[in-house]
Amino acid sequence: MDVATIIVNYRTAEATVDAVASLSGEIDKFVDPIVVVVDNDSRDGSFERLKEVFADARWRGRVVVIGSAHNGGFGHGVNVGVKHVLEAYGQPRYFYILNPDAALQPGALDQLVGFMAKHPEAGLLGNLIQNAAGDQLRGFRFPSPLGELERGACLGLLSRLLRNHKVVMNIAESCEVDWVSGVSMLFRSEVFSTAGFFDESFFLYFEEIDLALRVREAGWKVYFVAEASVDHIGGLSTGMGDETRRMPRYWFDSRRRFLVKHHGRFYAAACDAAWICGHAIFKAKVNLVSRKHTLRPGVGRDFIRYSLANLLRPAPEAEQNLSPAVAAS
Repeated sequence: MDVATIIVNYRTAEATVDAVASLSGEIDKFVDPIVVVVDNDSRDGSFERLKEVFADARWRGRVVVIGSAHNGGFGHGVNVGVKHVLEAYGQPRYFYILNPDAALQPGALDQLVGFMAKHPEAGLLGNLIQNAAGDQLRGFRFPSPLGELERGACLGLLSRLLRNHKVVMNIAESCEVDWVSGVSMLFRSEVFSTAGFFDESFFLYFEEIDLALRVREAGWKVYFVAEASVDHIGGLSTGMGDETRRMPRYWFDSRRRFLVKHHGRFYAAACDAAWICGHAIFKAKVNLVSRKHTLRPGVGRDFIRYSLANLLRPAPEAEQNLSPAVAAS
């Protein structure tokens, strides 16, 4: 089997069907392709709807719908799908993870697989992510105090001075990066037996950053592939695309978990302080020029309150959701 694709659905059945449809022409050239749709305990009829749709003969038995026992978040759903493939079909060459609110541009998966074949040191690949507004995401750096300062301030001069620390990388060509968007990811299948599965203590957000860091620690490289492109709606099942809503608690929880887990509480506090200082600069700039902004309501207050409330909390447990091979080693 060349490629096994995992799509995690949560109350987005019709979008999931469209995502699978965008894959249908892409996987024809691969040997024994399989698409596993994991319904993350939607309880809205999604599971039944997806089972009915993909039972149709036109999908040629390539799409399997399974249910998760509970909604444990994105990483949990992916783990359920990966483990199902390993148990039911054996180990494929690659695992491809695609969001249900995303659609591949023609040739995207072929570009990713071709790049992986030419780079044996690569364990994880991402690609260009485009939304309807024309915004683009490419590759990313790991969070750092200077990166958080730049991100909070959104000030041109500061961004130029800290360009080598910005989390969002401005790159045009394929290159090695720290991490890639979870919207579309191609994994060499051995990654899950060396770096482990997604850490299910992240409900949503930062789980792909955590796994990318562990992929790199396991000796693999992470690349952004410029020639492959995916269209993305964003926030369809979470509502995160609506910037009139407050930032959800689980985003703050995931961010702190990543920083404390990998760098400790003092580093996490430094990142918080840097973002808060940057946000103060941003607010001062907005007030000085009487400019409207699109920040989420109360994000500064929420950030400060969460940081102070959790400043002295113990570090979160750092166990990984390891594969049996890693756990036994």
